[in-house]
Amino acid sequence: MKKWITLLLATSAVVAVAAKSPNLVVIMVDDLGFSDLGCYGSEIETPNLDALAANGLRFSQFYNTAKCHSSRVSLLSGQYCIAAGDTELTHAVTSAEVLEEAGYFTAMTGKWHLKKQPTDFGFNRYFGHLSGACNFFKGDDTFRLNGEKWNVPKSGFYTTVANVDFALDFLKEARESEKPFYLYVAFNAPHGPLHALPEDYAKYKGRYDMGWDKMRDARIAKQKALGLLSKELDPSPHPPEVRAWDKLVPWQRDYEINRMVTLAAMIDRLDQEVGRLVEDLKQHGELENTMILFISDNGACPYDVGAFRLNIEPTNAGAFFRDSTGWAWARNAPFRYYKQNQFEGGISTPAIVHWPAGLKTKPGAIVDTPAHLIDVLPTLADLGDAEIPTTHSTRDLRPVSGVSLRSVLEGEELKRSEPIYLQFYTDWGLRDGDWKLVSFKGQEWELYNMANDRTELNNLAESQPERLKAMIAKWRAISAEVLHSEELANAQVVPTEDPRTNDRWTVYSDSDKPPVRKPKKKRKKAK
Repeated sequence: MKKWITLLLATSAVVAVAAKSPNLVVIMVDDLGFSDLGCYGSEIETPNLDALAANGLRFSQFYNTAKCHSSRVSLLSGQYCIAAGDTELTHAVTSAEVLEEAGYFTAMTGKWHLKKQPTDFGFNRYFGHLSGACNFFKGDDTFRLNGEKWNVPKSGFYTTVANVDFALDFLKEARESEKPFYLYVAFNAPHGPLHALPEDYAKYKGRYDMGWDKMRDARIAKQKALGLLSKELDPSPHPPEVRAWDKLVPWQRDYEINRMVTLAAMIDRLDQEVGRLVEDLKQHGELENTMILFISDNGACPYDVGAFRLNIEPTNAGAFFRDSTGWAWARNAPFRYYKQNQFEGGISTPAIVHWPAGLKTKPGAIVDTPAHLIDVLPTLADLGDAEIPTTHSTRDLRPVSGVSLRSVLEGEELKRSEPIYLQFYTDWGLRDGDWKLVSFKGQEWELYNMANDRTELNNLAESQPERLKAMIAKWRAISAEVLHSEELANAQVVPTEDPRTNDRWTVYSDSDKPPVRKPKKKRKKAK
């Protein structure tokens, strides 16, 4: 009898937890490569995120827009960036506005990168910077706290840590309100400038002497062992824009090692701060019924601008690195290309869901169903029992293009009536079932069967002319009818370059002597 009573009480407790509106936590990181977490193949220590994946689920084909601001628009609005009114959100409502109307306490910390402020778009509380990037130790003048200017302390500050400090403060307020909460944490890391806390940087010194070729091979092997990738998958080959590690001159090799040490330290710190947030939820008995979604805004960044900074430790406001094309290639393993490109290296990144009370998939499940940031708002509204409005007093709303992922979380098939549209500037694409259409910088369209060619190595444009034509027509139709962009609908491709180039990719030196930075000329004082 006692056993039955105990079982009944336990069952009642689970039902009671599941009956409550779930708390919703969305964590977005910045410029994270597909293989940058331990549970996605990395050697970087990310135990907290790995634990969320082990007890939740991972997507193997979760897409973003390949660019910071446009991904944020899609995440918040459920629409493609241009359709939503771009950074002004003139044709959209945000997830915060939708959930606030449904009775949620809404809060955000971190990078905004859109017009106005989060407090203008439904967030009850906000701490962070409105800019697209800033110095991790001294910030910039765009920091705001609940709509008011906030001055960054002159010491003891690091943005990744501060974001969680304020997130925990906001959660205290949410608990006092006795409302379910929606928390959006938008970390700026590991976006440049590359800055690490001293203790994190010290932890990774000496770990990257093997270089990007061996690191990438090791990550791909681990991805296959984890089941993220088919054991038969052929990784994309070494690209012409990245020099083989053993061909680098010694000083540049040392310089590149230092950059990856810094990136690893930044990602490790991200994980530590996620762990601090999860621990707070656990201590307050909220982890069971909190849906946590972890995502990235695009793949690793290859843009290497500015002078070489040799023999520095980027652990203070005055010393930092820019991104590296070679490490970006390795971090996006096993895919091709980078941030801004609509190839898998630019748009496919880690996505983890943890929700013990709601997930019906097996712990550690890997979901191969393609999903996109436009699906986040419909999912949050669905889980929060909130209605997405069709009219607004000051904005001309357009329909959301995303779909709720609830069926995926419940272990069922996802139904999507329209293809996933892909675009940033002149990089274009379309994902329709197993097929993908893609263009690099407006060059000739390419066609891939993603079911057996996930790394986009076998271009079928010539052998599948009718499919190619139909998918191009669909991409143009969505450009016109959903994005309302005649420019994109009528965009013309240009001949394909071989090899493809970008003036912001890393330049490799053949000199045994490192470049000498010329001292800046002193300005003459005005008389």
